[in-house]
Amino acid sequence: MRVLAQKSPKLSLDMKDWRILKELISNVRQPLSQIAQKTLLSRQSVEYRINQLYENQLIIGSRTIIHTKKIGYKSYHIFIEVHTPKDEQLLITRSLKAQYVNAIIVYSGKYNLEISLMAQTETEFLTLYHELTSNINIRNDATLILLDTLRSEVLPQNYFPKLKETNKLIQETKTTTKLKPEKPLDHFDTTLLFELSKNATTTNIALAHQLKSSKDTIAQHIKSLEQRRYIVQYRPVINYAVLDLSINSVLIKINPNPKSTEQFEQFLKTHGSILWATKTFGHFDYLVYIITKNLDEFHDVINTIKEQFQNLIKTYEILFAFKEMKYDFMAESIVKK
Repeated sequence: MRVLAQKSPKLSLDMKDWRILKELISNVRQPLSQIAQKTLLSRQSVEYRINQLYENQLIIGSRTIIHTKKIGYKSYHIFIEVHTPKDEQLLITRSLKAQYVNAIIVYSGKYNLEISLMAQTETEFLTLYHELTSNINIRNDATLILLDTLRSEVLPQNYFPKLKETNKLIQETKTTTKLKPEKPLDHFDTTLLFELSKNATTTNIALAHQLKSSKDTIAQHIKSLEQRRYIVQYRPVINYAVLDLSINSVLIKINPNPKSTEQFEQFLKTHGSILWATKTFGHFDYLVYIITKNLDEFHDVINTIKEQFQNLIKTYEILFAFKEMKYDFMAESIVKK
């Protein structure tokens, strides 16, 4: 969803690089020859430029976005305020080891941590959360269940206005859509999804070796998972720091107002500094990631929201991202089950 990395030297890209990067964000798994054809470049040039993007740490990996709700799992994001640095470090250590935790973000602000757990039911979530936080002094916490994804990560248009967005918004968690009953995934497909979630560019040959299968079988299963929308999209992991950009989070609680809410959601979908936004169920109604060059720009976005939706916004909480410890689209516990 997003990447936070230590500050890196600013990288300059030309228009050819941007065309390639746009294609990679659309589908990082597509063949080099296909990218070359779309960008009107030679295959050798595309390969060289992509290697440069990796060497300069603009791209630091790849992930496959998995429709975990179709597998029967919900994503629970807990924003936690702990008493002491010792408690914070203990909670981070436990979360890194916990197979049901798929994301850990360290913040400065009211909440120290954002931890994402994947569970099938609320009862299971509570059991896992109590296990994770046992004997740790929690000062305050807010649990959110992710609902509708309003905007998914794209090249932010405020900073790259010459490039039009090509990838569609991902509605991977849309609750209003009734999913057709399907035969549950077997262990083979679940394991395949998990391996792709960690690295979207893993070759079919490598996957076949890991799953003790054939390359053709892997290709057939991937095609089926794509068609059935278990696989939503293949994405590169972007280190925005080398573009001199930073990402911070905002938790927003609103007063019920259908017309203003619709306008607000349209704002989140279209504003050039909104990197990712989702509706949530819990203490807050929205979780928004904002990408900017500096704090002045960040506060400009916040002030715009406050001015345009002053009667809608009940309260909000700003969290300044410090470090991303873990961020996957699928928890390992899903495979273990």
